[in-house]
Amino acid sequence: MIHSQAFKVIDDLYTAYAEGDLDAFYKDLSSDLVWVECEGFPTPGVFRSKEEIVDNVFSVLARDWIRWDYQLEQLIDAGERIVAVGTYRGTHSTTAKSFSSRAAHVWHVVDGKITRFEQFADTHLIQKAMTDQ
Repeated sequence: MIHSQAFKVIDDLYTAYAEGDLDAFYKDLSSDLVWVECEGFPTPGVFRSKEEIVDNVFSVLARDWIRWDYQLEQLIDAGERIVAVGTYRGTHSTTAKSFSSRAAHVWHVVDGKITRFEQFADTHLIQKAMTDQ
């Protein structure tokens, strides 16, 4: 099967994530990036640069969670838009509670650069792991 250039960019991004290669993970971000973390997620908001993503998303997750990962199960090629389907898993550092939450990521890639990321997740399961109740 022949995939779009956008598919290759996002496939490479998830490979870099799985291998812990942060330089490769961030290399295709556009200068006009819009990165949307959904409400109810531990790091909600809209971010517009690698620095904002590092400071407000990945650094916070590393600080507050003993373990945090996203296991990619499928990439769907829709031309400039790529949909990733997978599962977040983590263990909260304060409560020691673990969770598993289905999630989808929608990527928009233009001319080989990621211009938009939007996340959809079952945040209720994540929130339960963050509380002592």
